[in-house]
Amino acid sequence: MGLKSKLFKASLVLMLIAILPGLPPKTVFPFKPISIAPVRPLTGVLAPNQLLNGAERLHEGGLQQPEGVAVRGNVTYVTVYGGKILELGDQGSVRTVAKLGPECVGTYSERICGRPLGIDFDTKGNNLIVADPYLGIWQVHIKTGEKKLLVSKDNAIIEDGPTTPTTATKQSSITARQPNIPNAVAVARNGDFYWSDTASDFLFEDAIQAVLCNPSGRLLHYSRADGKSRVLIDEVYGANGVVLSPDESFVLVGELGGQLLRRYYLKGPKAGTHDVLIDGLPGAVDNLNGDATGFWVGLVIAADQSNPSFIAMLAPFPNLRRLLVRLFVLVEAPFRLWYDTTGSDFALWVTHHIGHLGGLVPLFPDRGTVLRMDWEGNIVFALHNDDTSSHVISQAVPVGQEHLLLGSPVNQWLGRVKLTPETLATLRGQKATTGTQPKKAATEPPREEL
Repeated sequence: MGLKSKLFKASLVLMLIAILPGLPPKTVFPFKPISIAPVRPLTGVLAPNQLLNGAERLHEGGLQQPEGVAVRGNVTYVTVYGGKILELGDQGSVRTVAKLGPECVGTYSERICGRPLGIDFDTKGNNLIVADPYLGIWQVHIKTGEKKLLVSKDNAIIEDGPTTPTTATKQSSITARQPNIPNAVAVARNGDFYWSDTASDFLFEDAIQAVLCNPSGRLLHYSRADGKSRVLIDEVYGANGVVLSPDESFVLVGELGGQLLRRYYLKGPKAGTHDVLIDGLPGAVDNLNGDATGFWVGLVIAADQSNPSFIAMLAPFPNLRRLLVRLFVLVEAPFRLWYDTTGSDFALWVTHHIGHLGGLVPLFPDRGTVLRMDWEGNIVFALHNDDTSSHVISQAVPVGQEHLLLGSPVNQWLGRVKLTPETLATLRGQKATTGTQPKKAATEPPREEL
């Protein structure tokens, strides 16, 4: 058999895998072309700098993947691998506040023992509200560690959000599906909270497959009074960080895949509607946290004109994305069956690593970036590094008078950088540089190219 014949047969098999109906996986939304705004050039306020270079490594080796960070006074709380929430004292102490799941059997067992991501302080009691993509959303008492499950992954009460003229009854029932990847939380003054569900088609450890599917993430509102969640925005492309405006007139959710921020109006004449606050950001949006004058945006995977996002490159090609997803599923299927049948640690290890986004970290651009934005959607300044000391940044949180803590989903430490006097002056003045106005967007720009 000649080489041309072999290539033809292989191409035919791949084409059939890509287009044949009925093959796994069954996704919530069909594969269609996705439109993602071009990334903004790294010029002006986004121009490269080294303001995040040389990050200190706090508790190096003692913190495994400190993704979520929350600061109160001299105490810092972080979420780490293994279902743990840790309290870091200003004198170097480390205390386990709570453990959400059972003990881990290895760094590949996060779907069993947990990997909390988002964290915020409760406004009704001395608690932390913590989102775990495998174990749900929890209320954790800061002092005693007492835990209460608020949003279950199996028995959550999800109500349909507002419908649109094109929303059919079947679509409404899809909207109320069970959560799959609880990710971030933002607590309101009345104790309710807003949270993101990253995607519905795959587990968090299969994030590569999840972002190759059409957007199935959501922004939701949880009522503490009745224990129910309501969908505010559906089809968010990798729903990630969530933050409330100071007057709670709107809530923002970041898109990892779309590299943008969506705004849902809670008050005023636009209440119940949503739009795009800003798009074309130079990286995949992770956690958000705010204050009276603005908010911080962690960009976990850098993207620019020289280093385009692999998600954005594949977005317009639904058949190619479907093929890749099906290949991942076919490769993983025997090992998943092996683990389900025997409980093999090796099979668990393999299924964890196939499709895990962490496996692509060596391919990420070296640039690490944090954005400071005002509540109107202007980029006030951008902080970068080019020494990889903190290039995979999940969250940026001010601590003390002049430092910034940098969370990460891959590091074994918590990063800390000292802000320059110029940065601190800009932060206090909160004046956006000319030309940083967000791109004007419609109330809901077309998501698909038909």
